Amino acid sequence: MKSRVSKAFGICTLAAMVSACGGGADMDMAGSGTKLAPTVWTSDGRATNSCSYDPRCSNNPHAPFIVQSGTYATAGFPADGATISGMVRLQVAGLALENVELLPPSGYAPRYGVFQLSNDKTHAWLDLDTTKLPNGPIAVRAAAFNKPAGQPDAVELTAMTPRTWVVNNTNPPVQELSVTAASAPADGAVLAGTVRLEVRGTGIANAELLPGIGYAPRLGQFNVSADRTYAWLDLDTRTIPDGVRDVRVSVFNVTQGQAGAQETVAISPRRWDFRNGVGTDFHGSVSVAPPHGSTLSGIVVLEVRGAGLRNIELLPPEGYAPVRGTFSVWSGSYTIGHYNFDTRTLPNGPIDLRISAFNVAPGQPGARENIAMPTRQWIISN
Repeated sequence: MKSRVSKAFGICTLAAMVSACGGGADMDMAGSGTKLAPTVWTSDGRATNSCSYDPRCSNNPHAPFIVQSGTYATAGFPADGATISGMVRLQVAGLALENVELLPPSGYAPRYGVFQLSNDKTHAWLDLDTTKLPNGPIAVRAAAFNKPAGQPDAVELTAMTPRTWVVNNTNPPVQELSVTAASAPADGAVLAGTVRLEVRGTGIANAELLPGIGYAPRLGQFNVSADRTYAWLDLDTRTIPDGVRDVRVSVFNVTQGQAGAQETVAISPRRWDFRNGVGTDFHGSVSVAPPHGSTLSGIVVLEVRGAGLRNIELLPPEGYAPVRGTFSVWSGSYTIGHYNFDTRTLPNGPIDLRISAFNVAPGQPGARENIAMPTRQWIISN
């Protein structure tokens, strides 16, 4: 992608994303008479500052396009010189992100991955499957653009300065995608409670429960074993409103955003009848979270979407203590919650966690629970 490269625009630009440049009161932009309120909310319920959206107020000629710099940027990537293996979550935060790519230190090919974007274009993530790379050093940078790939006159900002990582995978899994067995309720089944779905084969990098046709909404993401031969999902059927729904299970040879994707339908479309006594007033499932087995560092963004969400917690696989984190739920609609999971507060090593959503505030009676994210194991590496 050919683009114009721009550098950082000063301390006030970053600060304006969360607080007003010059105080908490409304401000007059350079005597224009236009007032800017301190906080505005994105479509996903994230707090930003209106100053960030105006070039004069923010001193950013490309406003609102910006990439967070300093501590925030480095929190989303392994350190320079780090040894990486398996699946590694990479993250970028900013405003008006239209495309984020993992690239060589200079130039635009080969492209190692394209980041997924949040609906409000403030957050981008890539689950880098290092088993697709040869062992040894790899030099990369991350670049953010204010236009989709292939569009002219794109402005480029550096999301991660060039650094070198050392890929070290022992016994990389077989790359060829195949399905040898699958287990799921039969066509016409009535589902309630928790149901286990399973797929066996080779080269499985990602497996998803999807509508019978198309790819949205994703109804569930499977855990995948390190050798890519087994994928499983303990589906809490309460995360899906009651009613008849056509579904399928598809497996892929790469994670989202990586080139060369192949799809195999592991469980052909079938019709299930969900009957939990759950209406459309309360349900929730994870929409952003690293896959099972991912290596995490710094601050990792987690997100749950649904309806009637009054409390969302990051919890151990069983029980309710200790609470590893409480999500911020957007009170404008109670349909989305976010949590910035600071992995630096935990010791390095594996940790098993689940995400549960509730229909009432903490401590209130009559709580109903959805397992928004069944237990996943993540590897903390800071």
